[in-house]
Amino acid sequence: MFDVDLQSSDEESPVPDANSCEDQELIQLFQQQISPASETAASLKRTCGLHIAQSCDYDKIAVGLSRCELQLFRVREGGQLAVESRTLGRYESGIRGVRFFNGDPNSLLCCTQDGSVFLYDVRTSDKVFRYEDTSEGAKKTMTSCDINQNDRVLCASSEVQKTGDSFLLFFDVRERNYLGCYWECHSDDITHVRFHPTNPDLFASASVDGLINVFDISKLTEDDAMQYCFNVETAVDSINWHADPTGRDLVSCVTTTNDLHLYDVESQDSVALFDRAQITKSLRRTSAIDCNVVGTHNNGNGSFFVLAGSNFNRGKDCLRTLRYDNKTLLPDRSFGGNKQIVRASVYNEKDQYLIATGECGLITLWQCRTDGSEQTGVNGASKSLKQKLHVSHRAKPY
Repeated sequence: MFDVDLQSSDEESPVPDANSCEDQELIQLFQQQISPASETAASLKRTCGLHIAQSCDYDKIAVGLSRCELQLFRVREGGQLAVESRTLGRYESGIRGVRFFNGDPNSLLCCTQDGSVFLYDVRTSDKVFRYEDTSEGAKKTMTSCDINQNDRVLCASSEVQKTGDSFLLFFDVRERNYLGCYWECHSDDITHVRFHPTNPDLFASASVDGLINVFDISKLTEDDAMQYCFNVETAVDSINWHADPTGRDLVSCVTTTNDLHLYDVESQDSVALFDRAQITKSLRRTSAIDCNVVGTHNNGNGSFFVLAGSNFNRGKDCLRTLRYDNKTLLPDRSFGGNKQIVRASVYNEKDQYLIATGECGLITLWQCRTDGSEQTGVNGASKSLKQKLHVSHRAKPY
């Protein structure tokens, strides 16, 4: 969208990033070479797509922009993107998260930095309600939000406030009132919160302090609610829930240094760790400095994949997925025609669409399904599904 010179994301990078193997080998490794099925620009002005969410019926996409604007798009049959509303929301502070309800495709939440979470009915583009915590006077600076599986509880996280505390704020979605908060679990800015995809009482939080905490919100106190804690030992950028073939709950995290960690929730074991150099090698690229790990997505068949690329040449040269398979990352798909450094993405498990947005303000849809084929499950879906993965034990941080 913007004319730029070929350069690395790091001015001190001595060697431009490139593929580490020949084109023919790359095609054999990444057997799905996918071109965009649809693409649209959020604005003619310079903007960055920072947050993206899809409705539970996969019909609508909400995008939060760096220009403090919330836009709505529709995914038509065949995977074509269409603009629904350019001005669904405009705010005085930055957007920190967007999230559709799990059971209502017309209800959308948007979290803003100044301490508000707005509820929208996307059928009318109306703001239905604003969730805020003013129990201590000034609103708290928010960083992320999520809603639980039965759409009853909203959680929003905060930066460290003047009191020295960072907060997890809870709201009753239907009664539209403030329920309370946790404030002893993290010692720095909380970067991300995610509810469990099926258990409405279970959720995880991550922070700059390097901790990932898992809570059971059915408990009466914060101490009782704390179930598990993982010390990543570096700042965490984002987290996600997964399940292995045996049904174990796993939590993945992407750090601010583009490493990927995977934990077994109940045993609190570290299942796998992939540093930036390892991910770069799996992507078949040469420059770890330029590696950009966007996040993880569930495939819908008991496996998950990692979306990552290269920041070299503003992301145009490499956007690929790596399939997690028994503590390894295997080449999966290659997404051609990418025009930007991707910052957020969603995956439609039903129709196998990947939709991404990023630093050029483009929303791009790739159709991943191949005729008559299904994606291979974790461990190739071949090895004994009831065989427990080998894990390495580590000391618990508390």
